[in-house]
Amino acid sequence: MINDRCMNRNLTPITAPEYSPEPGVVLPILTQEGPVAKEYLDIIYRVTWQAVDEYRRVLVCRFDLTLPHGVPLPDDAYSNQPLQRCLASFQAKVDQDRLRRQSPHACRVRYVVAREISSDGMPHFHLMLFFNLHAYNTPGTVDYEGRNLFVMLCEAWASALRVPVETARPGVQLCRGRLVEQAGWHGPMYTHYYLEPGNHYAALPAMFLRGSYLCKLYSKRFGDGHRAFLHSHR
Repeated sequence: MINDRCMNRNLTPITAPEYSPEPGVVLPILTQEGPVAKEYLDIIYRVTWQAVDEYRRVLVCRFDLTLPHGVPLPDDAYSNQPLQRCLASFQAKVDQDRLRRQSPHACRVRYVVAREISSDGMPHFHLMLFFNLHAYNTPGTVDYEGRNLFVMLCEAWASALRVPVETARPGVQLCRGRLVEQAGWHGPMYTHYYLEPGNHYAALPAMFLRGSYLCKLYSKRFGDGHRAFLHSHR
């Protein structure tokens, strides 16, 4: 059930399990938790093709960010400012990592982020991050001792919250997609997806289904001065 605080009259709710962004294109979406916003789906589709237009081969990863409990946090911790600091720090770390590895491949990190409110009143963030697949071909894992995207995101989140990395790390999750499995998706589930022209971007439906979870109206809060949906621009 969606209450007034979870509604925005500027958004168009979709309850059907499919979305058509343009003629001849139909993509699956998650609606079992209630309607999703067409405008948010449009943004994910647009950001996806902005990444593809620039790099052709694209890595897409799904992360969640949550705030740590029981530790001092910045005064703006419940706003979107820590997220913005995290994304800026993460891009800087990616740039530094590329220089360290002497990678010839640029990697602008594009993103789509949903800000939602948990039952305890604390915000959390669902992220889709888009990378040049020539620069990075995996997000990595939490137990890796070197540099990878997961480690760099943990460091960026810690920096944004001004806490030690060990404190921030449990709040960074690489998501597999439990709700997608519950929705009856019969394809393989991954923590990340490869969009490649060689197979005509065959992973797009599965990736978009995962991304549509960010577009649900339930658990978002409008009218509190904080944007519920954020995304990179061209």
